[in-house]
Amino acid sequence: MGTVMTVRGEIDGEDLGVVDYHEHLYFDAPDWLLREDGDFRLNSVERSADELRSWARAGGRTMVEMSAIDFGRNVRQVVRIADQAPGVHVVVVTGYNKPYFCDRAILSQDEDTMIRNCIRDIEAGIDGTGVKAGIVKGGSGYNTFQEGDRKLLRVAAKVHAETGVPVMTHTEAGTMGYEQVSFLAVQGVSPDRICLSHMDRNPDFWEHRRIAETGACLGYDCPGKVKYGPDETRIAVLKRMIDAGLGDRILLGNDLGRPSYWRSYGGGPGLDYVLTRFVPRLREEGVSGDAIRDLLVNNPRRFLTGE
Repeated sequence: MGTVMTVRGEIDGEDLGVVDYHEHLYFDAPDWLLREDGDFRLNSVERSADELRSWARAGGRTMVEMSAIDFGRNVRQVVRIADQAPGVHVVVVTGYNKPYFCDRAILSQDEDTMIRNCIRDIEAGIDGTGVKAGIVKGGSGYNTFQEGDRKLLRVAAKVHAETGVPVMTHTEAGTMGYEQVSFLAVQGVSPDRICLSHMDRNPDFWEHRRIAETGACLGYDCPGKVKYGPDETRIAVLKRMIDAGLGDRILLGNDLGRPSYWRSYGGGPGLDYVLTRFVPRLREEGVSGDAIRDLLVNNPRRFLTGE
């Protein structure tokens, strides 16, 4: 079994336990973004640590912190949070979210510079901390696959080729997932090393099935976010995927990138929603214990380790 890099160093895949495949614990959102939307101030070590401990009490073991370079990644503060929840493994990322979050100084960099920076994050550590990234990220916009989108995904593909870390992507509202997998495959990334985030924002079984049949993973990370549709909709497509024999291609998470989603910041549904409310509902609606263990333990382990 392979290993995974965390903020405390490498661990064996068998030690990952229950995984939240896509989360945000702390970031310094760009000033321009905060002017447009103040609900991106996820910047309290104490509040985030308190809620991370509640997630651990619910059974969580490994958290993948997906705040990318262009989204205000702050690894020093993430480590402070992890230190206050010693039983939790935290994996951090390098790479970029999507062109919308990249200011001109980032997007205007040549690809070789961006690739070198990401490889340094993986091999030497991030921002001089010695904390190494375990995933590379890229992404595209809503129903678009323009040069900026392709550039970020080319960077991710080349970083993967040099380091072997898996590729996690941002899909805007679950669009362009198949196109991302096809593009990355041409760049030499095996689909089984790719996971597409936010796919349950587009709960289209036909689309999900054709992506899963390539070997890529789909991330479902909107449980409890009613503005993106009720849980019954994502449960219905999830059950169809399991019945089609594709349940081993799905990872679960929360993706609580706004303080209004956190109870410790005065909002909800809270970081433990998937474990305390969504999973019990899956059981009630007939999803087997083995299938749930795949979603929470086995599937993310295989993706993260390259099993």
